[in-house]
Amino acid sequence: MRKKWILLAVVAILIFLVIKTLYVAGSFKTIRPHLDGSLSNSYYGIPGPEDMDLDDSTGLVFISSADRWKIQSGLPSGDGIYLLQPDSAQLPRKLATTFTGDFHPHGISFLRANGKSFLFVVNHNAAGNYVEVFEFKSDTLIHQSSIKSNLMCCPNDVVAVAPDQFYVTNDHGYKTGVMRVLEEYLQLPFSSLLYYDGAAFSTVFDGLLYANGVNVSNDKTKLYLATTTGRTLFTFNRNTATGQLSVAGKLNLKTGIDNIDVDAEGNLWIAGHPKLLAFVSHSKDSAALSPSQVLKLTPSGNDTYRVDEILMDAGNLLSGSSIALRYKDQLLVGGVFQPKILRIALKP
Repeated sequence: MRKKWILLAVVAILIFLVIKTLYVAGSFKTIRPHLDGSLSNSYYGIPGPEDMDLDDSTGLVFISSADRWKIQSGLPSGDGIYLLQPDSAQLPRKLATTFTGDFHPHGISFLRANGKSFLFVVNHNAAGNYVEVFEFKSDTLIHQSSIKSNLMCCPNDVVAVAPDQFYVTNDHGYKTGVMRVLEEYLQLPFSSLLYYDGAAFSTVFDGLLYANGVNVSNDKTKLYLATTTGRTLFTFNRNTATGQLSVAGKLNLKTGIDNIDVDAEGNLWIAGHPKLLAFVSHSKDSAALSPSQVLKLTPSGNDTYRVDEILMDAGNLLSGSSIALRYKDQLLVGGVFQPKILRIALKP
């Protein structure tokens, strides 16, 4: 009789875990497509524009591009960084670089400091995971350094706060194996946020559920962190002298949030994946659609926000949205896999 109750308890726990996983993944969510604006243009031919960042002073948009479908198939992918001037009719162009190693960009961060322009890039290659630091000069990315650490297990996004200082997210605690699978499907909080102070890495926050996008406020006193399976935006107070963080607020956005853009007015633009299991299917099959979503978070005091849904799409306009970047009255939306960037004219 005791064995029967133990078996029933195990079955009940398994059913609970399955239902919880499906709920967190958005499997029961109804997608109601809408767009607060109009689609004015689309840019094609840039594989996997997973992240973008803006140089406010010039209006130049840097685009991280990696053809993940080709990478998964073991094919040459020709990845790199593209440049777009939204005020120009010119199409995005791939930037020349002095970097000679294997280059597969992921998260990126632009920084202007000391009269110079820098681009920080998470780079995955056969030798390991790095943050590459470039100076952007004469229309070329001039490689400055490759930074690596054993703490940087699974880097996803980076935000620079000085020419030699940055934060980087680990989206997992395990690179491969059974533990990585369990981490994903049982929502185990093993991911983390690291800080590089110019000499060494340290873990500044851990116990996260798929730490993903990271960014800072325009005055660098706040840090914003998105957790995808955690579905939560963390707001931190940031000590600008030491880089240390303290939690100021947490907001459950009830979707698989990805990268974060901070516009000139301090609003947060967050792209996400409303149905995470559909996104997993899309990652394996280009014909499988994955819904896209864009949220605008307007600060309303005391580290709280007004949340407006700007875009919800079943995957027809764009599948697997990962970045929404505001430029003037325009919104650029890119995804993890499709070679497409949406350009949206926002409503006034």
